[in-house]
Amino acid sequence: MDGASNICILHGDDEEAIELELKKIEKLSIDSGLGDLNFQELDGKALSGDDFSNAIFALPFLADKRTVILKNPLQLAGGRDGNQRFLKLLESIPSSTLLYLVIPDMIERKDWATLGKTSFLRKWVEKNSDRAAIMEYKLPSIQAMRDWIIKKAAFLGGQIEGPAAQALVTSVGNDTRAAMFELEKLLLYVDYQRPVDITDVQDLVSGSMPVSVFDMVDFLVSGNARDALRTLHRLYDDQEIPVLFSMIVRQFRLLVQTKEIMDEHGASDSVQRELNQIQYVADKLMRQASNFTTDQIKRIYTKLVDLDFEFKTSQTDMKAALDTFVMDVAKMLQK
Repeated sequence: MDGASNICILHGDDEEAIELELKKIEKLSIDSGLGDLNFQELDGKALSGDDFSNAIFALPFLADKRTVILKNPLQLAGGRDGNQRFLKLLESIPSSTLLYLVIPDMIERKDWATLGKTSFLRKWVEKNSDRAAIMEYKLPSIQAMRDWIIKKAAFLGGQIEGPAAQALVTSVGNDTRAAMFELEKLLLYVDYQRPVDITDVQDLVSGSMPVSVFDMVDFLVSGNARDALRTLHRLYDDQEIPVLFSMIVRQFRLLVQTKEIMDEHGASDSVQRELNQIQYVADKLMRQASNFTTDQIKRIYTKLVDLDFEFKTSQTDMKAALDTFVMDVAKMLQK
């Protein structure tokens, strides 16, 4: 955040990059002295307007600034009146408070779904550029992921060979969170003593396994709930649950985007170009998306977002929750 701005929106579809930035912000705030007395992290999903007001108007303790991070800030807005109340709060924030709003998003066709060109919050930031700014974090393209993985390996203090990095891309696509998780696991496996090679990826990463999230969704759209659930359980055996969940989210995010393209009469080449996918994957996405209505696929993705919040804030059994999710999707498609 520059010297003039005291409101910053961390926005985009690269949640790994956003989380990394949040860690830097927290470390900088705490390292500046007095531990976490001048640092506060909140979530709009479990916060009232009064709680937010108290946080942003609190004075820093023996310091010039205090830092407040607010995740899911748009939960405090909504509707014309709610949006206006939220903006009034932003306009009244004292200069002693550094406020970071965290807004994960996804691109639908050529614009962001949540913080697009017509978003009330984006318009407000554009009119108040002297005190507010948006930092955008976009996922790398599939073509850029190989180099991204090689650079991340070096950043983590290790090495990965080019063919191994490409094999990892085949497994996780441009899901940076899943890529980071797998990369850390691979570097630990080789104990940082040698470069990760393609055999390591084949042995440890689930992308080379006989079943995939694509297979699970194929069973779902064909009405075969039993085999969809069986495939999910095979995935449990091959993959850590957080990474598997990330892959499921990515798959349905791609299906939402594909459905948007199809609704505007886009063909497979449009999916391939706009979503940075190879032809085979683009064709398969179109086949899967054609089995959902736009409303259904968006409701499914919203459910996954809610599950993500539950996993991060409670002791929810992730396997049981994912089993229920698969059965709910199957029932939805049978109606």
